[in-house]
Amino acid sequence: MEQAISIALSRQMTLRRAMDVVANNVANANTAAYKAESPIFSEFLMPGAEADDRRGPANAGALSFVLDTGTNRDLSEGDITTTGNPFDIAIAGEGFFSVQTADGERFTRAGHFTVDQNNQLVTPQGDPGLSAAGAPITINPDDGVIEIGRDGTIAAGETTIGRIGVFNVENPAAMKKTGDNYLETDEAAVPVENPTVMQGFIESSNVKPVVEMTRMIEVMRAYVSTQKTINKMGELQQSAIRQLGREPR
Repeated sequence: MEQAISIALSRQMTLRRAMDVVANNVANANTAAYKAESPIFSEFLMPGAEADDRRGPANAGALSFVLDTGTNRDLSEGDITTTGNPFDIAIAGEGFFSVQTADGERFTRAGHFTVDQNNQLVTPQGDPGLSAAGAPITINPDDGVIEIGRDGTIAAGETTIGRIGVFNVENPAAMKKTGDNYLETDEAAVPVENPTVMQGFIESSNVKPVVEMTRMIEVMRAYVSTQKTINKMGELQQSAIRQLGREPR
């Protein structure tokens, strides 16, 4: 009985984790270039442990728990929406912008840039966006209207300022979130050979709110169902204790 309750509790723990992931997706439905996530669960067979009932086929009594092994990130591209801001840049296709933070190089697809007091191209957090050569990009607004080509080349009038970097890694799904819509990786990032960037556009989140709300309802129902099962097993356990605790007449 206790083993059955433990198995049910393992299911509840993973459902709670699933609810956290879904809630985070919903909260970031309007975050630029945010990528939806989903939990990954697997079966864990307790080594050397079996249920009391050994009848039936081989391994029928093995104790099977639910294990939370991580999350899967949906890397599909979000909708590209126009903003009219000359420093908003969207990537069409693969790749990430490179950003220099106090904690090192980070990557993001949220291309909402601006120019700070030092005339550097920066993110809303004040972190410099890096060029294809890995250096901060300096833009003097007095040089004229800023135009960004499809390949990321930044120009002011007839003067070429530089080219914003678009990078990729071998396994982007393994990149880790660090906050502020940034990602980090231990892999070596390489420039995308023929990137396609769009000036005056922003990539939207790929979260589908209706789908996430449906998932939230499903997780909640499963959690409540599991709780009812745990309560029932607890009642059976108490009943058994009461029956066994009675003195024989």
